[in-house]
Amino acid sequence: MTYTNSFQKFIQGLIAFSFLLVVFSFSFITTSYAQDSVAVDTVSAEEAKEEVTEEIVLEEHMDIILAIDVSSSMRVEDVMPTRLEAVKSAAQQLMSVHPTARYGIVLFAGESMVYAPLGDESQDLYQLLEQITTDLVDGTGTVIGEALDTSIKEFERLGSTNRKIIIFSDGATSETDNIFKRALLLASKRNVEVYAIGVGHGGEASITTPDQEHITIKSPYNDESLKQISIFTNGKYYHAQSFEEMSKIAEEISLLLNSK
Repeated sequence: MTYTNSFQKFIQGLIAFSFLLVVFSFSFITTSYAQDSVAVDTVSAEEAKEEVTEEIVLEEHMDIILAIDVSSSMRVEDVMPTRLEAVKSAAQQLMSVHPTARYGIVLFAGESMVYAPLGDESQDLYQLLEQITTDLVDGTGTVIGEALDTSIKEFERLGSTNRKIIIFSDGATSETDNIFKRALLLASKRNVEVYAIGVGHGGEASITTPDQEHITIKSPYNDESLKQISIFTNGKYYHAQSFEEMSKIAEEISLLLNSK
C-alpha cells in the first residue's frame, strides 16, 4: 500500500511539473512573439517615416532653368543699357528671391548649350551671369525649341519634379516649325511651366558694334513663339520694353513662384 501511494504521488508530481513546463513554454513563446511584433512594427514605422521624409524633401525642391537668348540682337539698346544686360539683372533679382531653389543656366542663339548645370553649387551663378556675352554661343538665329529641349534634359538628369523655365528672348524661333512644336509637346508632357519674357520692341533702335561704333538699325523683335510657349505649358508671357519693366516682371514672377 505504501508503494502504491508513493507511486501515485510521483505520477501526480510528474503531471504537475509537465503542466508547469507547458505553461512556462507558452509564456516564453508569447513574450518572444510580442517582442518580435513590436520590433517589426518599430522598423516598419521607421521605414515609413523615412519614406515620408524623402517625399517631403523631393516636394520642397524647386528647380529653375534660366534660358537666355544671347543672339547678336540682344545687344540692341532699346532696353537700356542693352537687352542682354537688363536680362542679366532680372535673372540675378529672381535668384535672390528664391535662394533655396536649384538653378541652372541655358544659353541659346543659333545653338543651345548648358552654361551652368542645374544644381551645381560649386559655381557662383551671380558671377557667371555677369560674364555672359553674345559671343558665347556659335551660330546665328534663335533656336528656342532647342533651348527648351536642353533645359528639359537638365531636369531629367536630376530627376526633378517641380520644374520651371524662365526664358528671355527678343525673337521668334529660327528653327523648323516641327522642332519647335515637338519641344512644346515635350515640355507639356513633362509638366514644365515656362515663363516667357519678350525683351525689347520693334522699330528703330541703336546698337554698338564690336568696333564700338554706334549705329541705328531696325530692331528685330517677334514674340509670337514666346506667347505660344506660355499658353501651351500653362505658364505666362510678359513683355519688357524697359529696364524698369524688366525688374517689375522679375518681381511678379517671384511672387507667382512663391505661391506654388
